[in-house]
Amino acid sequence: MSGQEQEVSSSNIQNDAVSPPSGEDPEEKVPIATIMAIFFMGLSYVPAISCGLVLPVGILAQIGQALDDMENIGWIPGGWSVASAVSFAIAGGLSDIFGRRYVLIGGQIMVLIGAIIGATAHTTLIVACGSTIIGFGAGMIFVSYPGITELLPNKYRGIGIGWTEFCITIPWGGFSVLIANELALNASWRWCYYIAIIYSVIVIVGTAIFYFPPSHPRHDYDKTRWQEFQELDFIGLALFTVGLTVFLVGLTYLGKSSYSVALVAATVTIGALVFIACFVYDFTIPKNPIFPYHLFAMFKEFTVHLIILFIAGMIWQAVTTLAPQATLYMYTNKPVQIGITQIPGNLSGVIGGWILPSLVHKIKHVRQQIIFALVIQTVFTACYAAVIPEHKYAWMIFQMFGQCCFTWVTSLAYVASGLFVPQEELGVSAGLIGTFRSAGGSVGNAIFSTIATSIVNKQLGPRIAAAAIGAGYSPAGLEALIPAVIENAVGVPFAFAKTNASTAVIEATGHAFKETYAYAFRRVFLATIPFGIIGIIAAWFVKDPSHLLNNHIAIHQERDVLSGKRFNPGEMEQIEHRGEDGMEKQA
Repeated sequence: MSGQEQEVSSSNIQNDAVSPPSGEDPEEKVPIATIMAIFFMGLSYVPAISCGLVLPVGILAQIGQALDDMENIGWIPGGWSVASAVSFAIAGGLSDIFGRRYVLIGGQIMVLIGAIIGATAHTTLIVACGSTIIGFGAGMIFVSYPGITELLPNKYRGIGIGWTEFCITIPWGGFSVLIANELALNASWRWCYYIAIIYSVIVIVGTAIFYFPPSHPRHDYDKTRWQEFQELDFIGLALFTVGLTVFLVGLTYLGKSSYSVALVAATVTIGALVFIACFVYDFTIPKNPIFPYHLFAMFKEFTVHLIILFIAGMIWQAVTTLAPQATLYMYTNKPVQIGITQIPGNLSGVIGGWILPSLVHKIKHVRQQIIFALVIQTVFTACYAAVIPEHKYAWMIFQMFGQCCFTWVTSLAYVASGLFVPQEELGVSAGLIGTFRSAGGSVGNAIFSTIATSIVNKQLGPRIAAAAIGAGYSPAGLEALIPAVIENAVGVPFAFAKTNASTAVIEATGHAFKETYAYAFRRVFLATIPFGIIGIIAAWFVKDPSHLLNNHIAIHQERDVLSGKRFNPGEMEQIEHRGEDGMEKQA
């Protein structure tokens, strides 16, 4: 093969259609313009996830303290998760109709708007509002998952997905807690959003210049976009959006330290019923459903991945949110040290999200990889309970293994399902995978945060009081002592100044504080075991796509800005039909 790029044109379609003796498509060199498009698509995840979610989550307490509102800080990650879960599925379906370019750029613009709101906010709820807009934009940006994979040879799809995880992790995600705390200490927590603004501008410009995928992925060239828009399943979209939003808002509210049982029960129940009604309606009535029944009927090829990622997302998101708090309450109240402690867990995305997916075409055995990853996640998450609160280094290292598996399973799900799902529905399928992943994170965050919060609320005061009295402290001073113990644990200077507490009392109450949180977090980590087992059982039903990891490229760009080449819809359709024939022969 020469060093020049192989250009796809009508004059070479027939020549390329002749497969080599092995029956595999001839290998093509991916054009530089396509590589640049993939570069900016991957970089889009930095403002949407790394800066818009991961950095703020690492300093939620500092943001709440700076804005004098600790009660509503849970809505910052909660709003992001709810919004991304809703927009992901909707954006995926729309991108199959109108093309991924404008959906992706629209998402990037929404992330920019949300980052500006977050950077200029003066209340916690406004920050949460900006985070929610970023989350909705992130859900739209997630169409780049199918966008990236369909531009690459099948065997290199894992590398494309791995690039997105690399962008998320290095350096912002991997060192998120450390970076966020340094920003909060030496500049301002607002820099999380300032950095998101900078990246957003870069990726908007880069994507607009280089990314020109097929404008009509479903090949219905006889219809205008307006006609396609009129045929959208608006009822299904409305039911899905309302149901999922109400359901997830109810679960997110459950994660607060205080909540109305009636309100949570009503929102969760109503949301679940409306959500189910969406699929009942879509499976039976509309001619052009947003969620085709035949897609869900592909259980081993597609639906099982939804189950797996929902469960794996529950476990991963809960630990991601709670781990910095656990480090603060059990190991150190120094922000920089908290950041250092969380580095192994945060860097795990490099292993699970970048290195292993990039080797998927070499390792193959995708089904076995998914099973193995879920086993490792389940075992190591449970093992956290055995090392807290004393074994700091084990706590750090175990997170690297327990947390890396979610990004690994996620990447494998996109690769595996994308090789079986019809090309014209790749956006819908990827959207649903992202929706269930985000929804699982919201559910897990609500469930496991509630477990920890309820235990601490019931036991922290009594345990501190018992330890103080046991160390000789007068019961009359407990009203002032208990808040002082909590303030001292999180690093407030001179917290015991007005308590007359002796060194023995300070040590005893500090130990009681740490043990209370250790007990709560042990219950959280052990509670993940049943969910992990369910995920492992589901993984046995995954259909292995290893035999399809070949040279086939699903689509080519309509425009190569570096070479000046343009391809009309007819040429694109011939190319894709040729590829589909090759796929059928191999399958």
